[in-house]
Amino acid sequence: IFHRQGVTWAGKIALKIDPSILHDLAGQVRKDIFIVCGTNGKTTTNNMLCAAIEKEGYKVICNHTGSNMLNGVVAAFVLGAGFSGNLDADYACIEIDEASTRRVFPHFKPDYMVLTNLFRDQLDRYGEIDRIQDAIVQALAESPNTTLIYNADDPLCATIAARVDNPKITFGIAEDMHLAQNQVSDTQMCHFCSGMFEYDYRQYGQLGAYKCLNCGFERPILDYWAHNVVLGNPLSFELSHAGAAGMVTCALKAPQAGPYMVYNVMAAYIASHLVGVDDVTFQKAIDCFDPQNGRLQALTIEGR
Repeated sequence: IFHRQGVTWAGKIALKIDPSILHDLAGQVRKDIFIVCGTNGKTTTNNMLCAAIEKEGYKVICNHTGSNMLNGVVAAFVLGAGFSGNLDADYACIEIDEASTRRVFPHFKPDYMVLTNLFRDQLDRYGEIDRIQDAIVQALAESPNTTLIYNADDPLCATIAARVDNPKITFGIAEDMHLAQNQVSDTQMCHFCSGMFEYDYRQYGQLGAYKCLNCGFERPILDYWAHNVVLGNPLSFELSHAGAAGMVTCALKAPQAGPYMVYNVMAAYIASHLVGVDDVTFQKAIDCFDPQNGRLQALTIEGR
C-alpha cells in the first residue's frame, strides 16, 4: 500500500492500533520463546535455531530478516498471525537488538535468552558497551525466570551474567584455535575492579580463556565446550557437556566456514536441545541451512 520496503511498518501500524498486541500474540505461543541477542551472529544463530526446531516438526514464529527492534519484533508476530488475529505457533525464535531488550521485555517474558557476544558497534547510536550491558541486565532483572545461555569466552557477556540472578548456561571453546588475526580487544580490564585480564589463549577480540589478575574474576566453568575444532570448509568440531551418565560428546559440522560459526552453531545447538531436538535432526537442519540476507554468501566477481 505504501510502496515502501521493510517489514517494520507492519509492527509500527499494529502497535498504533493495539498497544498490547505483542503481549497478546506472544501469549499464544504454545511452548517456549527464545530471544537471541549480541553484536555479531544474532541473525545466523536465530535462523539456525528456528531451522532446527522446525526440522523437528514444530511451528515457529521467527523474524528471519533480522528486523530486530520493537517494531520488527511486533511485525514477526503480526505477520505470523491469521486474519482472525490468532497465532498458530509452538515456539518463537526472535532476534532482538541488544539496546531494544528493555523495550521488548515489558511486552513478554522469554523463556530463554541466547547472548552471542558484545563488541563496540554503532557508537553514534548506542554509546559505549556499558550502556548495552546495563540494558540487558535491566531486561533480565525484569524477567528473572528467563534462562541466560551465554558465550562465557566473552568477558563482557560473563560480566552481565555475574550481575543477574537468572538461571544460566555457559558455552565456549576449550582450546586455542591459533587464529592469526589482529587481536584488537574491546575490553582489556575487569569491569568489577579495573584489573588487567590475562589470557591462557585468545581466539579473537576479547574472546578466550581470561582471568583478572587483581580480583580473580575469570571465565566461568563451561557447561558446553567445543574442542577438536577444524576450521576448514566444512567447519567441524566436537561439542561436549556433562550428562547424567557422564560426559556426552557429539560431532558437528557446518557448510559455512569461519571461527565465528563455531560459537553460532554451539549456541543454536544448546538452545534447540533444551526443547528436545536430537543430534541427528540438528545436523540435518545445519546441512541445509540458508544464512539468508547475504550473510556468508560466496560471490564471484571478475574471476575472484
